[in-house]
Amino acid sequence: MPQCPLRSMLIGDVDGYLSEFAFGVNQALTKAGHFHNAISIRNDISTIAKRAGEVHPDILWGHMIAWPPRGASSTPADLLELCADWKAKGTKVLIHDGDAGSKTRFPLDISPAVDLALCNHTADRSAWKIPQLHWPYFCFDQAEMADPHPDFMCDLAFAGRLSTEGIYADRTRLVMELKAKLGDRMKIFPNASVGHTLYRTPELAVSAGAILGYGRPDRPGWQDVRTFLFPGAGGILLSDDAQDYLTPWEQFVPYESGSVDSVLRALEWLKMIRGAHPSSKELVFREEAFLYTQAKHSATARVRQALAAVGLTL
Repeated sequence: MPQCPLRSMLIGDVDGYLSEFAFGVNQALTKAGHFHNAISIRNDISTIAKRAGEVHPDILWGHMIAWPPRGASSTPADLLELCADWKAKGTKVLIHDGDAGSKTRFPLDISPAVDLALCNHTADRSAWKIPQLHWPYFCFDQAEMADPHPDFMCDLAFAGRLSTEGIYADRTRLVMELKAKLGDRMKIFPNASVGHTLYRTPELAVSAGAILGYGRPDRPGWQDVRTFLFPGAGGILLSDDAQDYLTPWEQFVPYESGSVDSVLRALEWLKMIRGAHPSSKELVFREEAFLYTQAKHSATARVRQALAAVGLTL
């Protein structure tokens, strides 16, 4: 008997910003032939409930449902009650927790509403009274590497949020010190000519000589989204915290956390293997990173793992 497509629904901040989680879940399920729908958490609960009734989901994905963004119409209590109603009907409910923080922002029992927490960390979430799956970010499914684009040509690129306050302060300091050293050899995205780069990841990855990653080794199990996003598109990642996911000098280039000089030495090593022009050694590096990450750490691989954990098949 042929398998009926799953009916999948994601409730999350899909209109507030471009979420790698929401993008990857949509891509993997759609690619596999399942029916997927996403609705913004900023809608009122009656609108979200109406949509759920129309989709009648086999699986619900929760993005920020226990800590909605400021200005959202629906409360955590509303959203968890909706999830509990569908869980009681047999729907599998999964929530995503990508926080770098060691403490949860919602330290309450959510077991009536949720089956599984997908966590980009190994911090304690026992207050939720549900199973916790270590579920780092991923690369997007991609059949082959893209062609380079002039918008992204540089020796080193960084794409992501910068701020002088909060958890981004140290990262911002490193990025700006590197920019001061490298000048036009480094590009930071978004910038005045190029906006958000999520949908241009394939071009950025292959155009930049290297992509700067930034880990948080002090946060247990937390993994930078760039660890998989860029190698999985054929990029050469510089990382200070790839843990055991990628092989140094073959699938990424390591550097010492917080050290500008260490990043510069990594760039010199790349310059040496590249020579005056892009070389076969560099291409082998990119292909190895691309093929390995696509095979082991793609959106499809992660979604398959998540579904298997609740007894479903991608």
